Amino acid sequence: MFSFSQPKQSSSKPLQTSADNDVSMDAQRQDQTPVQTLYLKPEAYPRGGKEKWKATGRTISAAAGPVGGEVAIWVTKKPSDDPNKPAKLTNADPTVSDEAIIFASINSLSQPLVQLYTESHLLFTSLQQIVADSGRRRLSSVGFGVNGGAESWDTRGNFGTEGLLGPPDAETVINMRRLADFYVDQLGDLKALPDIDAGLRDRFIDAYNIFNLAEILYLPIDGKGEGLVGEELLDWVNEIDVAPDNQLGNEIMSTLNSWDHPSFWPYISRSILRGFHLPAASFLRSLSSHPYAPISKLAVLLAQHLTILPRSSEPKWRVDMDFLQAHKQWLAKFRSELATQLGGKGEGKWFEGEWASWEGGFRCVVELMEGRTERVLEEAGDWREALGAWGILVDVDMRRDHLPEVMSIITEKIPVDKSLSDHVVQSALCSADIIKALMSCYSLDTWLSAHLADLLDKLSLIPDDEEHFEISLRDFFLLEYAQVLQDNPNYKAFWRVICDYLGYAGEEGRGRLKEHLRRLDIPLDRDVKGKSKESSDSTNDEQQGLDASMDIENATESQGEAIKLLDEVRSACVDFRLDDVWQEISQVLATRLISAGQYGMAATLALMARDGFALSRIADKVLESFVTCGQDEYLALVDTLPPTLLAEAPTALLHLQQSTSNPTEFPSHSAVSVFASRITFLSEFRDYLLFLSQDARDRAAGRVVSLLTSGIAPVGFWAVLLVESIRLLEDSEILFTSNETFELLRVLEEVYANAAFAEEEYLGQLVQYLQRTLSTLSAEKERHIIKKNEKKVTMEDARRKMDEVRLAISRNLARAMVAGFDSPF
Repeated sequence: MFSFSQPKQSSSKPLQTSADNDVSMDAQRQDQTPVQTLYLKPEAYPRGGKEKWKATGRTISAAAGPVGGEVAIWVTKKPSDDPNKPAKLTNADPTVSDEAIIFASINSLSQPLVQLYTESHLLFTSLQQIVADSGRRRLSSVGFGVNGGAESWDTRGNFGTEGLLGPPDAETVINMRRLADFYVDQLGDLKALPDIDAGLRDRFIDAYNIFNLAEILYLPIDGKGEGLVGEELLDWVNEIDVAPDNQLGNEIMSTLNSWDHPSFWPYISRSILRGFHLPAASFLRSLSSHPYAPISKLAVLLAQHLTILPRSSEPKWRVDMDFLQAHKQWLAKFRSELATQLGGKGEGKWFEGEWASWEGGFRCVVELMEGRTERVLEEAGDWREALGAWGILVDVDMRRDHLPEVMSIITEKIPVDKSLSDHVVQSALCSADIIKALMSCYSLDTWLSAHLADLLDKLSLIPDDEEHFEISLRDFFLLEYAQVLQDNPNYKAFWRVICDYLGYAGEEGRGRLKEHLRRLDIPLDRDVKGKSKESSDSTNDEQQGLDASMDIENATESQGEAIKLLDEVRSACVDFRLDDVWQEISQVLATRLISAGQYGMAATLALMARDGFALSRIADKVLESFVTCGQDEYLALVDTLPPTLLAEAPTALLHLQQSTSNPTEFPSHSAVSVFASRITFLSEFRDYLLFLSQDARDRAAGRVVSLLTSGIAPVGFWAVLLVESIRLLEDSEILFTSNETFELLRVLEEVYANAAFAEEEYLGQLVQYLQRTLSTLSAEKERHIIKKNEKKVTMEDARRKMDEVRLAISRNLARAMVAGFDSPF
């Protein structure tokens, strides 16, 4: 159900909708599958106003997207009860919700998946760093390039020449094994969680089993993989498929004559296959009380030898050769004593009379102990059990390199069930068919295929398949996994996780990373004023005041979060060396902030982006605030600008001026020079206003002259500065020397001359300035109950004001010359 009203507590179940059929809010609920309730904004009706809203003839429809889990919701007309009449609205006044199409996500991630995706990301990035550090170390050891080729590596551990290093060394493999252990441990913890969905638990179990197998086969503990692998594979088989059943074993042993139980011999065989030789020996020893002596004696013999059957996992073997020699001797001794016990009846007829049928059970045990291939394949329940038994019974010298050949023998007799995706992946890994294993993983779980491919690729095990893929298989799986993260409703929470997966996925991933960063929503420009203004027309005064106070609190919190997000985005751009992307982001945000009137943050971003034109716009906006709003507003806005910007702008401007050594050269019109002059003017004009407020009139006068003669003041502001100088020119003290007064006169004449053909450019800001001062004066008079209609200032008024400036300059010049103060004559 879709609702535009205020949220209430309700149970949430998966939303079911169709991409082909709209979902009507008015459908009979008793005929619907329980759905998730989504509360959307803008609201179509207030809480409790649903029925009144429906009475206007409106309803809500929705359509689900074919991919991505998105749904589009919109307000529409309710179909008429009479099919021959068109739908009508009783209240046709449009609202915001009537004209909006809202997109929402109906997918959701369970907490275990969120935990997996978050924690595995840390392991993934650590793995990249481990391999990168290894590459630097190996290159340095062979003296490759300057500093061991360090200049070929970026900050994310990517090397410029692919395939140069080959497979990692043993030390790196050991470190990779440790990280793989963390992957396996994490999956193990998740599959053991109580109260999780059965399907999700199965996914965790499959991923755990596959990752564990890949770790055993391709990330050996010693980093080399030259040792025996039989015991590790058997432990893996016993963990993923527990057998034989302990309860059945207890049941057999509790029988009066255990050998009479129908599962007696199958249980012994299964115990031998699974490496549980001591329990199997205990079952055989139970036959020591059998009434037929040949059976009891043979059972005791088998139990004795089964108990001492050498295992490569025993700590007493210094090297593999010691174990192999001991096993060879054990097998020879076993066969010799067996032949003696049977009295040369090796081909059959071990027992006589009614006990002849017992030979089959004993022969099965003997052939398993001898490691007969046919018997192992016959008794094994599936290919995995056969593989586990192979390394401890058939070929105790089995190494990792032998597995493809062993798998071909096993699967010829015991085919892999293709309907079981996890079996397909596991058999492909054992057969060293990496591409098949990864493609099968992809159909099983995207997370698994991405992280397993990353590990195997770093071991140089994934062959290039340019015929089927334009990019490497590893990059393909990483990109697919990143897309999964982008398609879910927790997208914002995963944005940094997505960056790392895209950043490590080759050129294609880097391209997508740029777009991903560009599309991040950083809500710096959403302030309280906008919210309050929007809501002022639709709420009463009491509610408006409440909403405004809530907006202030929320704005403060959201602004802090937005700034934190901005800092993290900047860090990501630096990490991935995406200076151009950061510049674009900063420019866009600066533009939005300028429109929102947040000039301080806008200036910071423009400075980061080296966007001189944006800084010039900010300077113009801030200066405009003085013209239209006055000194207090101007000073408040200047104080929001970065102190570094204000402090360094004069120095930057001086450097630019000094760099123009040729007197015939014009000053640079680059963005840097423009912003330097604009920001320098803001800083110095602020000083002028502060001097006035501190009654330092002489310093204020000197600053006016400096602003007008240094070339940093915008031409449109010259007239305003000249008008500002009137009170200083008319001061009882002579604050301007005759030379300074002549400079003011020169600027005045230039304004007069240029205003003749560019009136708006040279006098436009003065008109606004005079209008503001007139409005301020009118407001003061109103407080004294003096009514006066506000006059609109025109260009003619501006020219008359300039005449006042001329008169003030003339008087000051006469006073300065009479006083002999800095006389030019």
